[in-house]
Amino acid sequence: LSVALSGTVLSRCPACARNFANLYCNNICSPNQSLFTNVTRVVNHTTVQGTPQLAVVEYQCFYRQDFAD
Repeated sequence: LSVALSGTVLSRCPACARNFANLYCNNICSPNQSLFTNVTRVVNHTTVQGTPQLAVVEYQCFYRQDFAD
């Protein structure tokens, strides 16, 4: 949903929408997240089933210059 909504906002620039989606997917789905992500804030969260969990609400990402380019 988040990427679709951003795509709608960025639809005038397909390259921008593609770049945003690529960055979003790397942040969320990369198997190497631990190499470039630093979690800075978590909160307690209870699932629908009543199970307590921690939820990440803030993080920092560190990318190499060639990825940013």
